[in-house]
Amino acid sequence: MNAPTLVYETYVRTSPGKLWQAITDPAFTRQYFYDTAVRSTWKDGDTIEHFQPDGEVALSGRLLEVTPPRRLVHTFSMLHDDEAKKDRPSRVTWEVVPRGETCLLRVTHDDFDGETRTFQIVRLGWNPILSGLKTLLETGVPLVIASGLPVETPTPEDDPR
Repeated sequence: MNAPTLVYETYVRTSPGKLWQAITDPAFTRQYFYDTAVRSTWKDGDTIEHFQPDGEVALSGRLLEVTPPRRLVHTFSMLHDDEAKKDRPSRVTWEVVPRGETCLLRVTHDDFDGETRTFQIVRLGWNPILSGLKTLLETGVPLVIASGLPVETPTPEDDPR
């Protein structure tokens, strides 16, 4: 069986530096990444964690490559879901490619052990994150989806397939 790979691309009207800041600054991530604050030293080999408002760690990983403001690669473990936290860490690659007044943001999430619980959750979760990031940088206002909360957490049952 081939391991699944998720690839998302969006164009954002911003500079590479501002896009990098939005990816790595907890004040930004709280506004588009399911209300989590990212924390890291941003040095190869160190940890990256996303904290929920109550201080619990929702996501954790190890930095594999940090090349500001163009490329960030890290492992990815979901700790907020009892089944997903049993999965082996997968990998997320953020690529920022300048295109004049805009940047292409490509996020690749791969290295899954098949269609794991983590895969089932994240395949629906990246689109709201990246849409929220784009909206925030281009308008200065967080994206609000349906419930009135910044980017609602989808469930596998939300998948139309």
